[in-house]
Amino acid sequence: MMGRMNPFRYSGLFAAALLALSAISIAHGQVVNRSAVENFLLEGEVGKAQKTLESYLGSADLAYQDSVYILKNLGVLYSSSPKRKDLGDRYFYRLLDLDPFASIHDTYASNTILARFKKIRKTYQAQKGGKALVPAVVVFDFRGDGLKDNDGIAMAQQFIAEMQRLEVFHTLDRSSIVETLEKMRSAPEKCTSKECRLDIARRLTADKLITVATSRLDTVFTFTLAYIDAETGEATTTLTKVYTKRPEKLLAEGFGELASELQAHEAAFLNLSVTPVNTVLTIDNSPMAVISSRVPLNPGKHRICGSSPGYESECKDFEVKRADALTYSLVLPAKAGTTVQATKLTGEEESDEDEQNSEPGDAPSSHKFVWWTIGGMAVVAIALGVMFNTKN
Repeated sequence: MMGRMNPFRYSGLFAAALLALSAISIAHGQVVNRSAVENFLLEGEVGKAQKTLESYLGSADLAYQDSVYILKNLGVLYSSSPKRKDLGDRYFYRLLDLDPFASIHDTYASNTILARFKKIRKTYQAQKGGKALVPAVVVFDFRGDGLKDNDGIAMAQQFIAEMQRLEVFHTLDRSSIVETLEKMRSAPEKCTSKECRLDIARRLTADKLITVATSRLDTVFTFTLAYIDAETGEATTTLTKVYTKRPEKLLAEGFGELASELQAHEAAFLNLSVTPVNTVLTIDNSPMAVISSRVPLNPGKHRICGSSPGYESECKDFEVKRADALTYSLVLPAKAGTTVQATKLTGEEESDEDEQNSEPGDAPSSHKFVWWTIGGMAVVAIALGVMFNTKN
């Protein structure tokens, strides 16, 4: 059993956070008795909290949120003990299997444990590929000269909505930033420095953060977007867009063009052709509703699978790089003993020249040959008959 310890350096602040989590658990009717777990933690009874959480493992009544809560907290508890870190790592891997975008920012995890979890998540992404490669992205409020705070908040929320439509990004809601800053007794309008924003992104276990600096001259807005790596603090993409519109029109139309341009810089694209055309495709175990000739993907390893009646199913592994374009052809082999009927394309012409040149009403050339043969035999028969009668 783990020793007695108080994991909270600021018990009053964390008590408020735990009360909020308890309220959430009641609202969603979750099975786990979170109040008991959190009371044990506040009292420093880590071993009892650990046993309570483990008692729920394997229960058929666990909801998804229950499972996430148990795995992330067990991971943090065991990671807090120098002798049990390996077990904590295993719980973190199980957590990522359940939710590749999981975060432990809402636990009592120290900065050391947060960094350890971040490292585990990065290793997990490289090993698993596919969906695990999708970066968690946090977007901060738009800021700049001539822009009201409320307009900056509204623009950020519109941009987040556009980003959440793109599958190559996992964009967090703005509320995650607000909640994290509230725990730190701060507010979004006070977190304007790069250092503060990097700290928030790392606490949220985000891979990337987006800042947008704005300048305004009457109805001309200039937006400069920076897509920053949360680990290095360096921007991998910087975009500048100019809009000649009023704020209300910008908000009505959204920022889909800006989000799509960021995707074009950060994603890889798969140019795909498939045979047969009715192939059902999956990429990284997710079905494709429509076969697209240009599929955006996150840089890294992926798997594409296809199936079609009368054909063998086929899976291929491949790897793409950032801003790369890969042309790929997936051809399914026909099943043994199966005859695949090829249909004639509309407008396809016959290759037989005689039939191409025949007029309406003409017999095909094969029929002409038969009639000429029969006629010739009749003439020979008549000639033989005449000769026989002459001799007699």
